[in-house]
Amino acid sequence: MSGDITCDVAIIGAGFTGLSAADHLISKDREIVVLEAGDVAEGASGRTAGMVGTRYKLGWAALARTYGPDQARRLHALMCHAHARLHELLERYDASDCFDQRGQLIPAHHRAPLKELQDDAKWLASEVGDDAPTLLDAEQFARVGGTSGYAGAWFDSRGGGLQPVEYCRALAHGLLDRGVRMFTRSRVMTLEETDDAVSLTTRNGLVRARHVILATNAYTPPALVEPDMTRQLVPVSASMVVTEPLSTSVARTILPDGQVASDTRRLLHAFRMLPGDRLLFAGRADITGRRAHEPDSYLPLEQALACTFPQAAGTPIAFRWSGLVGVSRDGFPHVGRIGRRVSYAMGYSGRGVVLAQLLGLFAAKLALDQPIEAGVMDERRFLPWPARRLRIPVMQLMTWLYGHLDRRELARA
Repeated sequence: MSGDITCDVAIIGAGFTGLSAADHLISKDREIVVLEAGDVAEGASGRTAGMVGTRYKLGWAALARTYGPDQARRLHALMCHAHARLHELLERYDASDCFDQRGQLIPAHHRAPLKELQDDAKWLASEVGDDAPTLLDAEQFARVGGTSGYAGAWFDSRGGGLQPVEYCRALAHGLLDRGVRMFTRSRVMTLEETDDAVSLTTRNGLVRARHVILATNAYTPPALVEPDMTRQLVPVSASMVVTEPLSTSVARTILPDGQVASDTRRLLHAFRMLPGDRLLFAGRADITGRRAHEPDSYLPLEQALACTFPQAAGTPIAFRWSGLVGVSRDGFPHVGRIGRRVSYAMGYSGRGVVLAQLLGLFAAKLALDQPIEAGVMDERRFLPWPARRLRIPVMQLMTWLYGHLDRRELARA
């Protein structure tokens, strides 16, 4: 981007949130400018494992106990809305090939979380009439998952695997065709709100907008806005490894029906087969992300892959990458306003593949002064983390503790 530009709404970030917001705004005949510091989907949206799930961080029965049955039912409705929004965008931008909807599995790493999954299925059926999920026992999951050692699993046919980069590129090209102005390699350096506009400066230009949407999640620049939204988030690195092509005989043993899977550990493991008989395995390696370019930092993940799928042990790793996840205090994303002219949606805590489509829509509605009902995901509950300077050391300590608890539970099982 270069020169001076005026528009109705400027969106900072060209990932799931920003592109969904741009779609709603262009449909309302607003002049839109999207500013992206890197390339389209270069942040968390393009670095995710692409797991399309149907649950929040807490299970449904736990949500009802914590927030009450009314809020839990509202959260279910919002999740259904988020899925509908994803399918709407897939269809509108001719991106259906980016979503392989063959279901999501949630393997339980021992009996206690399997009982919680069973309670969730009962709650859904009795409270909202949702009987789509089914439960598998250990033997059934070993057969469909290709790995033993799990106590059973949850299966929901509405889930599946998204190719996130191709999906975002399809949206970006479609939005350009519809008249959205989009600038990559255009990092926003400053943001200043006045009575009648918001001024954004990049290295080579200035944007004046009536409203701004902050769609940057864990990549939000410190002190870009006041209050500083980075106080509400802890940036945690999620890591992925992808193997070289497996032999046909081995590939047929791992998720042969094409589902994606993410388990119930506190430090979860997620896995899916990719085109070309490659196995993707995701989890936590270096949570700070500072060693993301060092292959050795991925060794714990590669060891976990070999332990989970012994038949794939020894297969060379072809690709390694990490991306920052914005973790909120309550594990929910949040949408709201900063002042009169800035709205935001962020804090997805590892659940952004689906929820970012909905919260991007909500942020766009706020920019148009339209009402939204986000339940517990509204701005009132988006609380800052205490002891900001200690966030990373505390998260490192919690990661060690969660890993210790996971190992102890597995040993007991």
